[in-house]
Amino acid sequence: MNANTKIVVIDASVALKWVFNDEEAVEQAAQILNDHLTGRLAFHVPDLLGYECSNALWAAVRQGCLDENEARTALHAMRQIQFYWHSLPAIWDMAFKISIQHQRSFYDSTYLALAQQLGVWCFTGDRRLYNALGTQLPWLRWVGDYDWVAIPTTSL
Repeated sequence: MNANTKIVVIDASVALKWVFNDEEAVEQAAQILNDHLTGRLAFHVPDLLGYECSNALWAAVRQGCLDENEARTALHAMRQIQFYWHSLPAIWDMAFKISIQHQRSFYDSTYLALAQQLGVWCFTGDRRLYNALGTQLPWLRWVGDYDWVAIPTTSL
């Protein structure tokens, strides 16, 4: 990380757009990844991201959307990305509070809680999540609206 690196939380739906390129806002998701790879962004994520992405790849193989080799390649590529992993116990209570307060899944709420705790934006590729909470949680951002310049600088 350098002095100009901005910190964000991304959820699994953003990371999965790097694999499933037939979805909405894949260009913006690719730009987020590119900005990360060039040092402009640092990805902070709950450890849940690894489970969610792995499970989605497993489901894609099971449903015939990817073959096993494609899924393994995608999994390997994701493991090469530098994530700053945060364990669940550090955000457990906050995530539970968000899930109850906003009637969202605990899974979604872990990303929101981490972003709130760090004081950074959380990018999602989950349109239903964004439509439900985008106006209520100022740190939740739709990946399709990604603009590096707009992201506030944060120092942890």
